[in-house]
Amino acid sequence: CGRYLVATALDARKGQPLPENLSYLKGAVSATGGLSDRACKGGSTEQVSSLDTLKAAWSSVAANAILNAVRDFEAGLAKGLAKDDAYEFSSASRLHAARMHTYTYLLHRFAAQVDQSPAALRPVLTLLAQLFGAHSAVQHSGEFLQAGFYTGPQIETLKGFVSHACSEIRKDAVSLTDAFNYTDYVVNSPLGRFDGDVYEKYFELVTSLNPAKPVPYFDSLIRPLLERTNETEAGPELEIDEE
Repeated sequence: CGRYLVATALDARKGQPLPENLSYLKGAVSATGGLSDRACKGGSTEQVSSLDTLKAAWSSVAANAILNAVRDFEAGLAKGLAKDDAYEFSSASRLHAARMHTYTYLLHRFAAQVDQSPAALRPVLTLLAQLFGAHSAVQHSGEFLQAGFYTGPQIETLKGFVSHACSEIRKDAVSLTDAFNYTDYVVNSPLGRFDGDVYEKYFELVTSLNPAKPVPYFDSLIRPLLERTNETEAGPELEIDEE
């Protein structure tokens, strides 16, 4: 994936059209080939965490990572390395670019499917997509600061949104999970309860699989230890020689 991203970015520089999975680079990369100067303009929760803002933010982060990988690759060529060796020279930045691209592509595909969903489902799916984009952004907040899209205070606002979104999405967590339509037979887990009553049912399962049995050494060895008192019993008298 890293080689593909570098090669595609170089082809785009030569005028080749971008493939659909990298179409987000059109707005994130400037005409001069550098990172576009775009950033989140507002500081409110709505402005920082909207789905469009998150898509733009991840596009900038992925574009920045890809451009860094391209620069490392070209630096390898400038050192006189062969093409394959130059790719290896830039392997660390290529791997990082691939990771950032994966997050960005998933968020864009998620948002595209939300737009095509039934109107009744769109609010909760939009919130779920926002939660995915925002939580991932908080986990990689340094990338957004480096790309210049979010500021420190905006990242803090995004953290607050993640906590709020988790509490809201919890109301639909069971329905969203059931939407995958995996049967209990496939899931094969006592934790997958439709009523959310996980712990009592799990304890019942464990108890049924491990019925109580009498322990043969309990009465002779363990019970005396459990029922002993602090009173000191008189021991046998010892014969002590007096000098």
